[in-house]
Amino acid sequence: MWITDPEGNHTYFNQRWVDYTGYTVPMSVGPDMWNNLLHPDDQQRARQVWGHSLATGDYYRIEYRFKSQAGSYRWFLGQALPRRDESGQIVAWFGTCTDIEEQRQMREQLELAYSDLEAKVMFRTLDLEREVQTLRQQRDAQ
Repeated sequence: MWITDPEGNHTYFNQRWVDYTGYTVPMSVGPDMWNNLLHPDDQQRARQVWGHSLATGDYYRIEYRFKSQAGSYRWFLGQALPRRDESGQIVAWFGTCTDIEEQRQMREQLELAYSDLEAKVMFRTLDLEREVQTLRQQRDAQ
């Protein structure tokens, strides 16, 4: 769990963040430190998605990879909602990062299995079309 001020500067991270990243809460606060722990391929997209939410107040949702204190990356689902005052002004953002590494692996395995199945169906369809064509040729030759 994490909290930011209205501008997106982190003011709080829970103990799980500290355990996973190795960074204490005082080391983690600020506008960009969290982004530096993302996989390089995810950093720009994460900045854009977060920037959009900060600018519009829209629900924040993204999948990205965070680096652990051991140096490996795991997939997380980041989500946040703004907390507003009586006048509708955003006073803070409350967010979570949920480990979805196993779900991502399962999704990738399912996508590979689906692609394999599609290829098998395509080749079998081609085989059947060839057989039909051969039978037609035999029929027409008689």
